[in-house]
Amino acid sequence: MVVAFGSQSLHHEAMRSLVGDRDLRTVRAAASSLEREVSHVSSVIQILSRSLDGKSDFYSLVLTPEEISTIFDGGLALYSNDGALIRSSSTQVEWKTLPSQIPDFFKIESRSTVPTFSNLIPSTKGSNSFVFVGVLTSKNELLIGAFSPDRMIEESIGNLVSFGQTTVLVISPNDASGNYDVLYRGGPLKIDESLPTHPGIEEVLNGESGINYFQSSEGEHVVAFSPINPTGWGLIIEEAWEDIANPYLVNTQAAPLILVPVFLLALLAIWFGARRIVTPLQKLEKQAAKLAAGDFDAINQSVGGIDEIRNLQAELMEMAEKLKTAQQTLHNYIGAITAGVESERKSLARELHDDTIQALIALNQRIQLALLNTPKTQSGPMSELQTLVQQTMTNLRRMIRGLRPIYLEDLGLVASLEMLVHEMEQSSNLPISFISKGQECRLDPKSEMSIYRMVQ
Repeated sequence: MVVAFGSQSLHHEAMRSLVGDRDLRTVRAAASSLEREVSHVSSVIQILSRSLDGKSDFYSLVLTPEEISTIFDGGLALYSNDGALIRSSSTQVEWKTLPSQIPDFFKIESRSTVPTFSNLIPSTKGSNSFVFVGVLTSKNELLIGAFSPDRMIEESIGNLVSFGQTTVLVISPNDASGNYDVLYRGGPLKIDESLPTHPGIEEVLNGESGINYFQSSEGEHVVAFSPINPTGWGLIIEEAWEDIANPYLVNTQAAPLILVPVFLLALLAIWFGARRIVTPLQKLEKQAAKLAAGDFDAINQSVGGIDEIRNLQAELMEMAEKLKTAQQTLHNYIGAITAGVESERKSLARELHDDTIQALIALNQRIQLALLNTPKTQSGPMSELQTLVQQTMTNLRRMIRGLRPIYLEDLGLVASLEMLVHEMEQSSNLPISFISKGQECRLDPKSEMSIYRMVQ
């Protein structure tokens, strides 16, 4: 009896401590996740500030409006040095009255190139509330982004309250007197409404991290809390501690004495399973991984085990052989298709060169002869026609070079790629460079053509 009750008490304390440690690790991991989200918001507002590059419009921003809205769902706004609104990207926030709501943001002595976060500000145009983050631009203008902390927190740690009876609360300090704003609340309990001095709230606002045990009318609760730097926010997780000291637990204390033979049989079954099932399956798993990587011979080494495992390996060996044959057939088929396509391209290029190009050359010469006999006052249409013919010849020659890269056959892959890059640079008016390293050597024609087509 003494041993049973003593073990029950020890079990109760151990489980109580285990739940507390688990909740503490959970709240610290969740706080770390939120810190990364806050850091991401800071990084984005700094990148947007630098991308303005002295301009006062949002067209030079490196992110698209859709990308910006995924982070700053309340939009962006740019203010002058004296706090006047220059430009805004949304109407969800009353940007003109914002300086009166967060005057500290617009004080010259408090401005910085390091992003600064505001308190929670309710929106006058809807039910949403926003937190604002501001940073100075290169023109000493103030770029401010508005984001919903509720949405950001839900996306980051909302899965904590998806199952069970876990309550999550994220708060931010409102003033120096200990008041706070609720940024996010999830779960069945309302921590901030149950008691003004609820355990964990004051501690987390002071930057502390730890666990508390709170006795409520529903039983003992475990409260874990951790600060979220550098915003000064706090994360609190609370769980109702179930009454584990019940009659079923007392009875289960003596159950191991009855189940000793069953336990020994289970150990024997585990040993047999590990030797005849688990180990062969682990070997087969490694061989299957090598097979997936392309090593078709790795599956042929026997792994032993029960008949079902050996049959499975035999099926895998047969499948590997079929895959190997199919892969070789596919390679041959792709090679034949590639050769056929290249042959058709060469034939088409030859026909274009021998027929169409020659016809255009003859037409160009006829136009030149006609221009010689045409008065200058009437030669305008003929000159335009000659320009169109010459442009058509140039485009057609470029098409022929694309269909049949002569430089690839005569000078090799490197020279043909240099010419291709040069033509692309001229046609697109974009700076394009090609750099080759090492000693140049010729590959087989199929490989060179494949590489050229991929670059093309």
